[in-house]
Amino acid sequence: MKAPTNRVLMVFAHADDETLLAGGLIVKLTSMGYEVTVLCLAPGDADRIRRLRAACEVLGVVTVETLRYTGSAMWPDELDHPTSTSESVRGAERISGPVLALAPIADLAARIGGRIGEINPDIVVTHSQYGDYGHVDHAMANKATVRAFEVSADARAVLYALAWPKRLVRFNARLMKIGGRDIKRMGPDGRFNLLASIQSMDSAGPVHSLNVGSGLGTRRRASRAYSEEIAMGPLVLRLLERAPLWFQRLILGKARLTVLKSPVGISPDEVPCPNHFEKNAPIPN
Repeated sequence: MKAPTNRVLMVFAHADDETLLAGGLIVKLTSMGYEVTVLCLAPGDADRIRRLRAACEVLGVVTVETLRYTGSAMWPDELDHPTSTSESVRGAERISGPVLALAPIADLAARIGGRIGEINPDIVVTHSQYGDYGHVDHAMANKATVRAFEVSADARAVLYALAWPKRLVRFNARLMKIGGRDIKRMGPDGRFNLLASIQSMDSAGPVHSLNVGSGLGTRRRASRAYSEEIAMGPLVLRLLERAPLWFQRLILGKARLTVLKSPVGISPDEVPCPNHFEKNAPIPN
């Protein structure tokens, strides 16, 4: 087995996920000496990739890699005819590629596994199985990364997923239902069942908490690369991103991680947080 190298691979669906969902965590890791690589599966056009790289540079990320998938629609009615490929236009540039949520899971896992095999990380981090706020691309990234990790990761590596308080996740789902959305039929083809994914949270692995409040100023500077996405985002996101740092620390000051896969021979309950993570007792939801 290899000696620990403090390499971290973080697998995200879209450009801006690394900053808006995990920016504080990345700053914490990079400030503690971890070599962080971000792999973005559906980054968007050349301008979006440029902004992804700019944000990651602020966060201290060592390497940014991208695959050429296309981001998926949140709901079936956002596309007239969902297919396995998609094309969208942003300005004068045309974006085309396999739709992430509809991509063959084996192919996606093989591509992620290739990066795991080459980088040989000690830690892999990805989205939650319920897609964080219910995005099918995030759930797909989780599923494919789990499969890739099982085949390609070193026996001493640990796989974590972002974790969010159950009350927050369920509140977000309730808001979608109030807005008239069917949370049992999400994604471009309606196959993603957010309700079932939320119910599976009870069987997830142990959750660790990490203080990341000190890095939120850096996260805010990185988030400026995504001012356009924030301006078009939901009201809650707009208000949070415009809030003063003291308020952001109340909401975003703790990063939560679920242990999905532990080193061979160690149960998830026995996995300590990485060297510089602050290990905590189970967190109330």
